[in-house]
Amino acid sequence: MKILLRRLFPCPSTYRWRWFEALMKECLCELDHEVIEIDLDPTLPPDPPEADFLIYAHKTLREVPRGNLFYKEMHMRGLFTIDHEGWGADHSRLRTAPDLGSTSAADAEAFCSAMRNEFLSNGRSKIDQPALNPIPENVKPYLLAPLQTPGDDVIMYHSPLSIIEYVSALAQWADRRRHNVVFKLHPGQKQPAIEAEVRKWMDASPYVFLLNENIHSLILESQAVVVINSGVGFESLIHGKPVITLGACDYQWVTFRASTSTLDDGLDFAHRFSHEQRLQGFRFIHYYYHQHAYLIGENTPAEVKPRVFEYLREHVRN
Repeated sequence: MKILLRRLFPCPSTYRWRWFEALMKECLCELDHEVIEIDLDPTLPPDPPEADFLIYAHKTLREVPRGNLFYKEMHMRGLFTIDHEGWGADHSRLRTAPDLGSTSAADAEAFCSAMRNEFLSNGRSKIDQPALNPIPENVKPYLLAPLQTPGDDVIMYHSPLSIIEYVSALAQWADRRRHNVVFKLHPGQKQPAIEAEVRKWMDASPYVFLLNENIHSLILESQAVVVINSGVGFESLIHGKPVITLGACDYQWVTFRASTSTLDDGLDFAHRFSHEQRLQGFRFIHYYYHQHAYLIGENTPAEVKPRVFEYLREHVRN
């Protein structure tokens, strides 16, 4: 068949997408398909009429009903998923809770421990971060609230509230409960209106803080992390932290799924967080890396290509 591969358009992270796209192309060619490569156009013009099968970057079936497969770099650098419905909360395999029973707790804990040690050594995250630094004692104990961007697909399609509403709800809760909340601005894009909203609440309450330290420093010292559906929640599971989610995401199954009216229950969840709950988070991370997603990089693990090949062999057909 003739396969259209709508590659991600040029942007700072394109080089990582090109790794995954090259691997898909290699597998498709080995399966005797012809690959037509065209960069994604956000205006979604008509596809070449000769294409029999359509693979789209960074889109879902909601946005491109004619698409057959959709791929996306997820919460970590080089960690990709591919699916016939989309990515994140739209991914068909994580619309319901995955079966983690076959995942060894010891293997999962060791896997997450190794990643956590690397994070705390180099401070690296999906988006560039400032250097690792200690967190001031005067903000502890605290819930960490990382801010997202209003135009993010996961906010537009999978959040019950806006970023401004999220800030307002958490700040009012912090003041009522007399419990510290630390916000961190999104490092990828400046959002003056969101920063102004946070600073407004900082002026109004001694329990609201804004720190733009390294995300791993902030996660490490937090009691828990409360997100809408940020990738920071995924990273926090690797750290073994309690995670509270207010929106839909693919890792929600090992978090406390809250609303703005149940934040007290979320704090109780954090206080009662058990070793077994922490291990279940580790199991999910291990499952995500080894069964759900594909880790691509300069040194791609040997087992990744056979998994991508088998997936494409099964799903690319008339």
